[in-house]
Amino acid sequence: MHWIIGDIHGMLRPLATLIAEIDRRDKKRELIFAGDYVNRGPESKQVIDLLRSLPSARFARGNHDDVFDQVLHGESYCAKASEYDRIVQFRWFMNFGLFQTFRSYGASEEELIRADEAPLIEHLDQLGEYVPAEHHEFVKNLPPVIEEDDFFVLHAKWDVDRPTESPHISEQVRDSAKLREPLVWGRFTEEELASDKAWGRRGYFGHTPVTYYVDAAVPIVAKGMVLVDTGAALPEGQRLTAYCHETNEFVQADPSGRLVQSL
Repeated sequence: MHWIIGDIHGMLRPLATLIAEIDRRDKKRELIFAGDYVNRGPESKQVIDLLRSLPSARFARGNHDDVFDQVLHGESYCAKASEYDRIVQFRWFMNFGLFQTFRSYGASEEELIRADEAPLIEHLDQLGEYVPAEHHEFVKNLPPVIEEDDFFVLHAKWDVDRPTESPHISEQVRDSAKLREPLVWGRFTEEELASDKAWGRRGYFGHTPVTYYVDAAVPIVAKGMVLVDTGAALPEGQRLTAYCHETNEFVQADPSGRLVQSL
């Protein structure tokens, strides 16, 4: 069966718990991740180490991953390839967990504070040296969407009035730069959640925590879609969720790694 896992954000313990629980339930499981593996939480490096070790797992690109890509490499899926944008992204996301990400790779607080106060390209290059080559490749090669015959997984948003077949999403975004940004940065309105979709398949999305719409940190099942970001590294969520496409079951773990929901 296919299990879709929401935004991890450097939270290793709940991730390990969910994988162990899914493995206990489903020996032939396929794991699909909806993006945002880094930032906010304290263990981004360890998260990527674990993800890379998983058999039968696929990974979509999130906006935090895209920013990390830009900071490391000077270009990304959405951002322009320029030194100016590289520095802008770095300074912006130091407020959203990039500090914790580089700390997980071994950068010192002093280095990060110095780079944040007066960032230069050489500072970013030095920080990037803490990141192993295989992690550089992991981040650089994250695709924008994962597609199956009866569902698709992408990080943020797909236009509710835009079909997902003929051509498939991956073909549409390959040929249109303007469709790229919503995939990793867009947010659905409540009206869009409730609306009919022009999609021929169910969509799974992360990015926007479900507490943006409701009070409970549980997946939102809307028309033709499921939202699986339950705020693993946020005080208003504190849940990492894995949702089974075939059975509509889901499992959750809290930041300590305790299994808190199994339905």
